[in-house]
Amino acid sequence: MPVKATATTKPRYHEGAPAWFVRAAREALPVEDFPDLDDLVRGGHAVTVTHGGEVGRASVQLTMDTAQKCHMFRPKSAGPGARWDALVDGIVARLEKAGFANIRRTTMGVWANAPEPAGEEVEFLLTPDADLENVGVYHLTCAKYPKLTARIDGGYHHGVTSGSGGFMALNSKGKPVTAGYRTPDGAIRAARDYADYCGIPEHLVKIVTVDEKALALLDAAYDAAGPGEHTAVVTAAVNTYSVTEQADSLRLGSGDPAEGADGYRRERQKKAARLIAHAMTTGNGVLVIRSRYPDQSAAVRGWTLTRTAAVPMPVADLEPLADGAPTASGPTLT
Repeated sequence: MPVKATATTKPRYHEGAPAWFVRAAREALPVEDFPDLDDLVRGGHAVTVTHGGEVGRASVQLTMDTAQKCHMFRPKSAGPGARWDALVDGIVARLEKAGFANIRRTTMGVWANAPEPAGEEVEFLLTPDADLENVGVYHLTCAKYPKLTARIDGGYHHGVTSGSGGFMALNSKGKPVTAGYRTPDGAIRAARDYADYCGIPEHLVKIVTVDEKALALLDAAYDAAGPGEHTAVVTAAVNTYSVTEQADSLRLGSGDPAEGADGYRRERQKKAARLIAHAMTTGNGVLVIRSRYPDQSAAVRGWTLTRTAAVPMPVADLEPLADGAPTASGPTLT
């Protein structure tokens, strides 16, 4: 689909956004010098910017109006041909200035490869549906861009797993926007396709499962407590029952765990993280870190687990869980 100049005034990432490299080409061509085809005037010229057939390549198609006809290919006659060449030279100069490479002139205009954009990673969180009967259904959210939300559906409704068309992404309005993937990583692949549908460059997309996020939050909570011996206590409701998991950690320095990455203590932490993940899925749970330091002092920190983060508990709510130990505040963990 052609990208018009008006598209560049919208947020860079949104549902149905143009591919990043097509948008980059349209942005490199000032609309006052290269208007859209819909704005072509008698005797003037315009461009149509589209996908160039492969990721990273944009096609700029020139249209030029003369007294004889409207040209969409380079005219063979000398005068109109020279004018066409001058307009293409202007397009090439603008694209070169914007960092485009492998610029090739065609009979209709120009093909060029956009420079890979720099920027921060865009993290999406993939969370299973809280209803255990919704097998193969996930929710995709983005803390940085809250309007980007999708449902990843594997088609396994009511526990029936046969006949599924595979995992596909449905946008915020429930419209399918990707093909189906019948592979073990189908949910991840559908999530990445949704990010592409939102105009995000592939190398900036980060898909994080809620299990990965939960383990990272647990590590962040240990780090927030500083060097010392720490015990994490996670409490969440599972099928109306209160379930608790406990896991220890020894921090020799800030962010420096003493336990091995595959030892018993780490396995206990992963088990506690699974309960954190469940609490994040339902939006209801508590994480408490009890710390003892080399000078024999102690502290208790607590967080309320939400669907996307761990929010510090108010002191009034934490004190009953501290059993008389000194309470301390901790940062919001995301």
